[in-house]
Amino acid sequence: MLAFSQDGTDFGAALSASLQAWSAAGLRFVWLEFSLENAALIAQAAAQGFAYHHINNGTLTMLRRLVAEAEGPPDASHYVGVGGIVINGRNQLLTIREKYFDDRPAFYKFPGGYVYPGEHLADAVVREVWEETAVRAKFHSIIGIRHAHVDRFGKSDLYFVCRLTPLTEEIRPQESEIAECVWMPVEQFLQHPQVSAFNQNFVELALQKSGLSATEFVDYPGPERRDKIELLLPSS
Repeated sequence: MLAFSQDGTDFGAALSASLQAWSAAGLRFVWLEFSLENAALIAQAAAQGFAYHHINNGTLTMLRRLVAEAEGPPDASHYVGVGGIVINGRNQLLTIREKYFDDRPAFYKFPGGYVYPGEHLADAVVREVWEETAVRAKFHSIIGIRHAHVDRFGKSDLYFVCRLTPLTEEIRPQESEIAECVWMPVEQFLQHPQVSAFNQNFVELALQKSGLSATEFVDYPGPERRDKIELLLPSS
């Protein structure tokens, strides 16, 4: 435990002494986490060999290797998104067009967005469909996954396309993000010039395949389990 005074005047000395103690104890690398309140101490940590690792929820984490060949865990390499294929009993697909603030064409697509930290995929896609369209839906399965290296935020991208069953059908588009939201006949979507071939392909797969359904696994061993485990298995 690194102990220093509240004003941080002895932080550098305390850190130096701690590094010696940690090395003597056989540690291979150590982390330091800085909130905005103690951001003034970051330069002192950098002067003693700590390097930036990642920022999460307003906290900067720095890493120092105490052994040259030590391999600390890397920063997260991907961000995760979900898209929902929601088809009602009349064979209509819930589609949106986003608001763009440049010259890109606003194609019709699936409602969806990013998965929050600690959020299961099934919960995320249900939430995103609700937020963007006000349609309540039930997760059915994962139809497919797009893995792309697009270098957005310096990360690669995992995008899970999911099949959902609508529980309601009344639409109220999210005003801040959505330009249009409609129930479009599936056949129209599959031939529409303002729909990407990528999304058309996933709808065709959703009509043909059951996909992977979500199953809870509650007895996962080990200290890292904080919540139920979401398993994705072939649908029966």
